[in-house]
Amino acid sequence: MKKLFLLFCVAFALVFASCKSTSQETDNGSAASLTDGQIEETEEKNEPDNAASAEDSSKTASALEAAQASRQAAIDAGAKDLYGTAFAANDAAFEAIKALDDGKNHEAELADIKARFDALAAASKAKKLKERIDNEGLAKNAQADYDAGEKALAEFDALLAAAVTPGAALSKKATEAYNSYYAVYFKSYKKFASDERKNALSKKKEADAVKAQIARKDEYKNCANLIIKGDQQYSTSNPEGAFNSYKEATANFDALAKDVAAKRAAAQKAIEEAKAKVQASNEYAAKADVEKPLGDEPVAGIEAEDTVLLEKDEFENPDKEIIKIDENVQEAK
Repeated sequence: MKKLFLLFCVAFALVFASCKSTSQETDNGSAASLTDGQIEETEEKNEPDNAASAEDSSKTASALEAAQASRQAAIDAGAKDLYGTAFAANDAAFEAIKALDDGKNHEAELADIKARFDALAAASKAKKLKERIDNEGLAKNAQADYDAGEKALAEFDALLAAAVTPGAALSKKATEAYNSYYAVYFKSYKKFASDERKNALSKKKEADAVKAQIARKDEYKNCANLIIKGDQQYSTSNPEGAFNSYKEATANFDALAKDVAAKRAAAQKAIEEAKAKVQASNEYAAKADVEKPLGDEPVAGIEAEDTVLLEKDEFENPDKEIIKIDENVQEAK
């Protein structure tokens, strides 16, 4: 019995040891398997996470660059002076996002900041254009557009005071104000340019009449080129540039025509005086020939009867030298 009991105990111990060893192996195997699975899963998750982080950083960097460009445009437009408080607040928000450097996507915040800078730039330009329109008295040339600009700018100021207004809404209203004022400016100078072109063509005709195209060919050509330049500016939506070119052409053609006319009158006077001298000389010679004939021998100091004292003031078809310019200029679109 004792031997049998002893054998049973040994067998139980061996079975227990075997079970414990198997359990440890199983547990260890399971733990190792679970840990390996977590590592693999983590690695699988980390790869797309890293890619997403890199993409977010890239998008944020592009948005930062765009916002920076809009910030500079706002500064160039005078927003620091005209809208100092709003500019400083938006600039502070911009600096705060730049300081994060957390690798996250901040496109939405930066888009709003950019839109606010754009709004401040457009509103600043609108204010400056309004001031010019007021100083030059241009509103009467496009009153409806001016009134629309006044309304839009007032609405922009009200929206700007409300901090919750999205940047896109501010930018839209500021752009509306600027475009309305610009319409006043554009229509005014388009009218000025059209009127001044007529003046330039009128002065050109005066220069043509005194044959300035012959007497002062290069100056005449330069004057005509100013009208041609104005036409090009007018046709490319630059009415103020066209106005200035036409105005210069008017002044230059006027001066040229007057100068050529004055010199031509002086030359004509000299011709008349020379003719009078010739006539007096002929009369004196005829009288002397009656009182004391000299015969057919030439006498020093007395020109022959057919001597040409002055060249005739004639040109071979001077109209060929006139630079032709259409009466009408192509409308700016």
